[in-house]
Amino acid sequence: MRTSELEQLKILPLFSEVTEESLASLLDSALLQHFPTGVVLIHEGHHADFLHVLVEGLVEIFTEQSGGEWGISLINPISTFILAAVVGDQPYLNSARTLTDSRVLLIPAQRVRDVFDRDVAFARIVARELALAYRSSVKKLKGYMARSSVERLANWILAEAQKDGAQGNIVVPFDRGTLASHIGTTRENLSRSLALLTDHGVRIRGREIVIDRKEQLEAFAQPQRFIDDPTS
Repeated sequence: MRTSELEQLKILPLFSEVTEESLASLLDSALLQHFPTGVVLIHEGHHADFLHVLVEGLVEIFTEQSGGEWGISLINPISTFILAAVVGDQPYLNSARTLTDSRVLLIPAQRVRDVFDRDVAFARIVARELALAYRSSVKKLKGYMARSSVERLANWILAEAQKDGAQGNIVVPFDRGTLASHIGTTRENLSRSLALLTDHGVRIRGREIVIDRKEQLEAFAQPQRFIDDPTS
């Protein structure tokens, strides 16, 4: 890595509390790589050789079951993904691929475990990352259990609008098949759900979703703190 890249990486949250010695140990053998859209970074069932840290771009975590694919989560920068397999020295339970051009930091898994064992500050950061991933999984499971697919879609739209800060519209950064997978439905049902939401303050323009009446959409979606609030 270039010196400028190393300086950028040193300020990432993952490394914010580690000692200089630990940071050097993590980064001296790490690789910062660019990947185009559609590259599979991790294969389900393979052993975890690297910790992946998404620095720029968008990554999809997914699984292949019974000849089909199902979305597990979407990873935004700056975040690790499938960290548990690295810490536990176990095979990956899911696969991962880029949905846009991305920059990913690859840190050898054994180096991560070595630093984890001796640097309390780094172990604390890793524990927080694992806790956040666990809570995110529980929230998604609760959404699947308590909501219909159209309600999940409505809440996804509200969450994306809040994330972008636009409040009025969002642009879906991937195809409808990917979106359908990540809200737990089929592409056909997604189209029907999008049509239903036009009665609840939403307009669809290709990949752009326009929220004309946010209050009406919220009244239908009924977002809940312990499902939809990323800070809870």
